Amino acid sequence: MASQLSWLDHDAAAAQRSLQILSLFNEPDARDELGIGGIRDSIADQLFPGTSTIQTRLRYVFFVPWLMEQLDASNIRASVFRTAARDAEVGLLDELIANTSPDEPGVIGREKREALKRFPSSVYWAALGSWGFRRARVSQQQYYAQADRRHTQRNTRRTRDDQDTHDGDRSGLAWDRKVVELRPKGFPTRANLMLTRGEAELLLDRWTLHHGQSLLTWIAQDLAAGGTLFDAEQIWMHPRKEAFPEDIRLLIDDAHRLNVLIHGAALLYNLELARLSPPSEAIAIDRGLDLMKWAEQDLPLCIDWDLGAFWKRVLNKGHTITPKTREFVEAWLVVALRDRSDIGASADCRQLIRDREVSLKRKGNRSRFENRAARDQWSGNAGLMPLSYRWPVARDFLGEWHAGWKNAK
Repeated sequence: MASQLSWLDHDAAAAQRSLQILSLFNEPDARDELGIGGIRDSIADQLFPGTSTIQTRLRYVFFVPWLMEQLDASNIRASVFRTAARDAEVGLLDELIANTSPDEPGVIGREKREALKRFPSSVYWAALGSWGFRRARVSQQQYYAQADRRHTQRNTRRTRDDQDTHDGDRSGLAWDRKVVELRPKGFPTRANLMLTRGEAELLLDRWTLHHGQSLLTWIAQDLAAGGTLFDAEQIWMHPRKEAFPEDIRLLIDDAHRLNVLIHGAALLYNLELARLSPPSEAIAIDRGLDLMKWAEQDLPLCIDWDLGAFWKRVLNKGHTITPKTREFVEAWLVVALRDRSDIGASADCRQLIRDREVSLKRKGNRSRFENRAARDQWSGNAGLMPLSYRWPVARDFLGEWHAGWKNAK
């Protein structure tokens, strides 16, 4: 029987996290083999709230409310709302395809069209709540199910306040009024992915209101004041880093050290797997050399890392970081620094990595160390992609936002 991953649809953020997990199954080398995803996401959410690795273009945060509010204004009933929403998103896709060049990136569903399974509404639902565009604190499925209630509420408000709601209250009960007011006449006809100045202004206002302490907001405010948009590969390489607020700088330093520390653990993980697979001798040699280079050149960054202060910055920020995860990070830091002259031969280092992976994958016997079939699917590069903390998505969003900000009013 094929494996399935599902979630109870009562929490939009939980559903979004599940979608992110699903997206990683198509990127084997990006999987969280050693269970530090909660720490990574805690940092990412503080720096770039509302972002997700499965998002593509920024203007979708306007498209989704515009489509949903149109359906509400048309009194679409709950029994058919899901189907109507899907049809509306396919219609939007057709317009985007017609109004963008074939090589325009980020059009969700350009290749799959009607066969698309993950629509923009599901990809951006959590962001819409985080940024204050969605006023209703409900999951997407709850929103569909409450269509009849919203219809009744609109009619009730029209009856009680005849002076202001002759239009049936098209401001939308579930969506920010100003978002709805920005909808172009005739939407989705001639829809494209370019932000307008008014949309950029509203985004900056909502980012400032809901996430004024985030790096996403700080960079946008800096750009609005005439700052330069930089294309740094990693956020700790940003040329303006020293100008960031102190709490953000400290968190970025933590992010950098965690990236370094876990990269070494992933190198040893792949080295250990290669040792179990005789045909992988070349991989074992490469990973062994990579590990020695890492220990010499990169690991020293983690010397004197104050983990006590680090845990205070990342715990209780909306993501689960278990005591065992903390114990693993702390133990790996200690033994890696202690044995860095030859980590690949350290019995303590090797056992720690094995024990961690086995404990995470014990359910279903999915450990590559204990399941030959799982090991046969190993590429030699598991978990070696750098921790980006969603900076690539935020960087692209900020570029789109800045282009919109510079548009004439």
